[in-house]
Amino acid sequence: MKKIKSIVETVLKGIGQIMLQESAWTGLLFLIAISYDSVLMGVAALLSSIIGTATAKICNFSDENIKAGLYGFNATLVGVGLVFFFETSPLIWFLLVLGSILSTLLMEFSIRKKIPFFTFPFIVITVIAVLSIQHFGLATGRVSVVKGEMPELEDFAVAAHAYSEVIFQGTIAAGLLFFIGVFLNNPTAALYGFLAAVIAAAIAHFDQDSVKLIEDGMFSFNAVLCGIACSGTKPRDGLYVLLSVVIATYFDIFMMHNGWITLTFPFVLSMWVIVFLKKIVGRFENKTAIVEEN
Repeated sequence: MKKIKSIVETVLKGIGQIMLQESAWTGLLFLIAISYDSVLMGVAALLSSIIGTATAKICNFSDENIKAGLYGFNATLVGVGLVFFFETSPLIWFLLVLGSILSTLLMEFSIRKKIPFFTFPFIVITVIAVLSIQHFGLATGRVSVVKGEMPELEDFAVAAHAYSEVIFQGTIAAGLLFFIGVFLNNPTAALYGFLAAVIAAAIAHFDQDSVKLIEDGMFSFNAVLCGIACSGTKPRDGLYVLLSVVIATYFDIFMMHNGWITLTFPFVLSMWVIVFLKKIVGRFENKTAIVEEN
């Protein structure tokens, strides 16, 4: 019984790690939110996280990393992404399994080489799969259907949609559950994610982009991840959030204007910049500390 509980918690943590939360309760709320919008996507999310976790276990990867859910979030995004883009078929389910396995192997490579991949394995695998399927006409594209919405509340609605779009969902209800899931584990990160979504929407509005796309959170969901990833209690954390949101949003706009598949690449790109910047700041602080000691 204890072993089953541990497995369930690990799989759910894998889903929660999509928004950088090592919490089974967060993962459970995410799964409920995904299933609310689409039971099929909920099944895909759960199955993919299980496959990613099982792959890591079979390959004898670090138990600590497995229990933290680090091998589940890219796999989950791959699974939900494939079901989002295409009508399900034996090929799509096969690619879901294959993609989940490959994302786990790429994540392990990232960990061993100490390269901050974030959601990069999901991006590479999904883009290759989507472009290949579309090029060869191997599956039918899905027309997404969004459930009825509650009345929109401007900034709240934009932020809620932004949260929901992180995992391919389109309703305020799903976004609210995602927000609550993050808030329960890390209130600061959740609120920074909310603020980041509003800032990104303002940038897109200033750039005179589609009002409909802005309201649907299409220019803000990468910003949500930036806000969560860079969140903290120090003033400089707020600066990192702002910088990462600006980079991610403008790159998001650039990619969309050129008809590219964005996914979470703007977030990953901005985080690479922030990680590099933090290293420079850290080295400068270390040198300053040494000089002061002498």
